[in-house]
Amino acid sequence: MSWEDLHPNDPNYPSRAMNDIAVIFYSRSGTTRLAAQMLADRLDCPLFEVEDAVSRAGFRGDLRCVIDNLLHRHVLYRYAGPPLSEYANLVFMAPVWVGHLAAPMRSFLRDQRPFTPGVAAAAVMAARGGFRAAEEIAEALGRPPHPVIVLLQRDVVSGDARADIDAFAAALISQPTTDPGVSSRPAWLSPNEA
Repeated sequence: MSWEDLHPNDPNYPSRAMNDIAVIFYSRSGTTRLAAQMLADRLDCPLFEVEDAVSRAGFRGDLRCVIDNLLHRHVLYRYAGPPLSEYANLVFMAPVWVGHLAAPMRSFLRDQRPFTPGVAAAAVMAARGGFRAAEEIAEALGRPPHPVIVLLQRDVVSGDARADIDAFAAALISQPTTDPGVSSRPAWLSPNEA
């Protein structure tokens, strides 16, 4: 069942009155889904998934992940959530594959721009590539997201990332309302901020 099949009185219907934040995620293995669920629970906001149009299971799926990312290919995906313009703030969460943002989320972001709401980003990495993925999110969005967080896969799975996710949620809640077309440049994008 998609979002569009729900009636506004259904308890699963996303309500803007609850929150002006929505979390949109892509997860192949379930780790980013777990992190996204932790964040959505903390923010008490709706959660929407970007899914593969073609399964990435098994060795062939692994190989497609690598090739899609190395060649920066546009890939097919499914998204059954509401229009992104219905929310004042969006959080995009995706895993890192071969040191880069997962291809389905990169394709989704490029197809959905321009973004008028405020945007934030989270990348889930095994060991490295998280900040490069965050830069790729900024490129795909057409502007830098704020705030940004990079999580380690092992910390998400063990639950150790909960404190970082709570701090990220607090930053999202406390950020001042600004013109959605203007986003402050995060220090990690500025070479003079080292």
